[in-house]
Amino acid sequence: HGGSGDQTRACREASYPTQGLVSPGTPGAIAPDFDVRLLDGGYQELRDLVQPGGGIVVFFKTECETSELLLTHIGPLAQALAREERVFVAIAQNPAAEVRAYLESHSLAFPIACEAPPYPASRAYGIVTVPTLIMIDGAGRIAERLEGFVKSEILALGPAAEQALALGDIPSVLERPDELPELK
Repeated sequence: HGGSGDQTRACREASYPTQGLVSPGTPGAIAPDFDVRLLDGGYQELRDLVQPGGGIVVFFKTECETSELLLTHIGPLAQALAREERVFVAIAQNPAAEVRAYLESHSLAFPIACEAPPYPASRAYGIVTVPTLIMIDGAGRIAERLEGFVKSEILALGPAAEQALALGDIPSVLERPDELPELK
């Protein structure tokens, strides 16, 4: 994940072998169950997203510049979900110590979970690139799946979330969108 030349849309290294993996996390599909440990204690499960009406899960790696771009600018969407009592959680494919060090230099206002090998949640959702954002509706179906950072796709999440998660108006999805690249 070193140079920017290898990060056009996403960090393409998953934390496990992905050859021949078919992505089960496609829109319209039933969201696979998961249970991940939150960094500040406790657990986050699929039912925690579904019961209040849906939510968003973002899979990331701390060393991925594209993940950093998304996570440090998507606060308005996470705040809008919190106001409507919906869940926004980011799942790191990193050990807890690395994630804690990452959070010392990145102020993120949403729950963070750590996933250890063999990465069961990532595998269940067919994560082959990070960041990957998955919106799960109140019926437990995948409403949206975005990989990498494509600004136009991320900005379209506002209206998509309003519909899929039965939310009120989401005025902004990204912080300072005019300062962000169209694609990374």
